[in-house]
Amino acid sequence: MSFLIDHALRPIEHKLDEGIPLSLEDGMALWRTRDLHTLGRLAVRQKERKSGKNVYYVLNRYINSTNVCYAACKFCSFARGEKEEGAVRMTADEVVAKALETGTNFNQLHIVGGHDPRQLSLDYWLPLMRRFKERLPHVQLSLFTAAEIDYLARRHRLGYREVLTKLRDAGLDNINGGGAEIFSERFRREICPNKVDAANWLAIHEEAHGLGIASNATMLYGTIETLEERVEHLIRLRESQARSPGYNAFIPLAFHPDGNELSHFGWTTGLDDVKMFAVARLMLNNFDHIKAYWMIQGLKVCQVALQFGADDMDGTHGSTDEERIYHSAGTQSGQYVDDREFRRLIEAAGYVPVRRNTTYDVFPHDWKPQTAELTVA
Repeated sequence: MSFLIDHALRPIEHKLDEGIPLSLEDGMALWRTRDLHTLGRLAVRQKERKSGKNVYYVLNRYINSTNVCYAACKFCSFARGEKEEGAVRMTADEVVAKALETGTNFNQLHIVGGHDPRQLSLDYWLPLMRRFKERLPHVQLSLFTAAEIDYLARRHRLGYREVLTKLRDAGLDNINGGGAEIFSERFRREICPNKVDAANWLAIHEEAHGLGIASNATMLYGTIETLEERVEHLIRLRESQARSPGYNAFIPLAFHPDGNELSHFGWTTGLDDVKMFAVARLMLNNFDHIKAYWMIQGLKVCQVALQFGADDMDGTHGSTDEERIYHSAGTQSGQYVDDREFRRLIEAAGYVPVRRNTTYDVFPHDWKPQTAELTVA
């Protein structure tokens, strides 16, 4: 047994060594500890049990196809009304052109939008997805959140399974993890009452897994939620994964305060960020990957997160991509990271960089598709 400064972590270490899932009380002890050294050590050990010395990244394209949204979440700085200044709504041709404008050497297409009454329709998305699969057969489509799928189901008066089956058959590989926020009913009533509730968020992901569609999971932290609600959120995700395996990764989303109704909460601290990665890694024993999304926390914090249980630094994004959700809320991160920089940062942290796709199939760093350069038409 190694020496522990915080003796409250001793029984937690025993549980981890025995493969016993941590309890709510254990999670609270992890959040309250000031022993960052031991917290990080335990999280890194769990990470290395899952993925060894590997740390993953993906060459991807990221597109915000619309920022028109009527969900009216209080934490959001991204949404606009249809006639509001700054509203953006891309046509299908514009989305295809954006995806292809820097070539085809990427493995993931990640598209995020809003509750847009004109664009968020099966009539828009199914033909567009088929176009992508025809032109980019090597690229996995990571589209929609459970909130958007709930909107589609209600709009078309279909069940979740019917909607998901149509999306899968058109080429959907993965559901993005957004819309989870915090599962607490208290939180959702106050902060995002017009968005899918927690039970249906989980039901959509589990239904998707049963149809062979993978997904990610998230948590928005840094506003009105309590530490207990954060831990309960992680436990509900762990239970969902046990019922219906299919989550690729968990992604902590730090609240950004600029330009929204919750700006008085300010920015999360670096301490809160690294603890979030560690607690997630230790609580989510049946999740293989914890992602440090550099566009949210910044490259330097994400590099440190590798010493607190994270094993993924997300994607390069295309050199002409324009992420709007977090940039609207004040992030100082750029829009693009060269994959060589990912590898440099990962190696400097003592790990092995591994190129992946959405579902963690591995590729050589210099892999390129055989597909010829493609046009929009």
